[in-house]
Amino acid sequence: MTPHDRTHDPLAEPEHRDRGLSLAEVLVTMGLFGLLSTLLLGFAVSTSRVTTTVRDSADVTEESRLAVERMSRELRQANAVDRVDLRNLGGATTTALTLWSDFNGNGVRDNNAADPEVLTYRWDPGTGRLTLTANDAAGTAVTRPILAEVVSAFTLRLRSSLWEYDANGDGVTTWQELDSAGAPVGNSNGLPDGPELERIDLVAVSLGVTEGKATREFYMQVDLRNRAQN
Repeated sequence: MTPHDRTHDPLAEPEHRDRGLSLAEVLVTMGLFGLLSTLLLGFAVSTSRVTTTVRDSADVTEESRLAVERMSRELRQANAVDRVDLRNLGGATTTALTLWSDFNGNGVRDNNAADPEVLTYRWDPGTGRLTLTANDAAGTAVTRPILAEVVSAFTLRLRSSLWEYDANGDGVTTWQELDSAGAPVGNSNGLPDGPELERIDLVAVSLGVTEGKATREFYMQVDLRNRAQN
């Protein structure tokens, strides 16, 4: 056998041929790559949506918490509850609470102060908005939304520490019990006004905030420290 004759040499290295990929192999490879890309893209989009939802939910909760804390602080310092409107009671279509807080301690209702003292919180179920109305430094009433989200519920419960007028003995004296007791603590007109409001020193607020399909409930009960009853 000559040095160049390797046809029958068992130790000879196999002859390499670069055959490439067939059309079927290319199509299978492209299909697998496309499937993998689709799965990875779907996972990335899903993760992004979850992250956005969690972030938005946290923002809604924080914004609602700040609104509740603000309302709680102003109620706690209130020197008077001027007016209360309860939806579907006495023709009222909204629920509203107007209070005066003497923030600067001068004993005067400052309607055009830099820090306004007469505030009205109002919930309109038609628009789902909770707003705050107060006069600016020029004395012009300005109304602003408290929350950007839809407020699905806003409930006020007015109570008094005058336990002797707790007609049903449940340990809570409501404005209805004051009203039905007649003079001097009520006027028996079926509305929270006049003598009843003068004797309210505890306000409970329930707030429902809807974001997407989820509704979060917030609750506070505030003692009006400047309205303690004797």
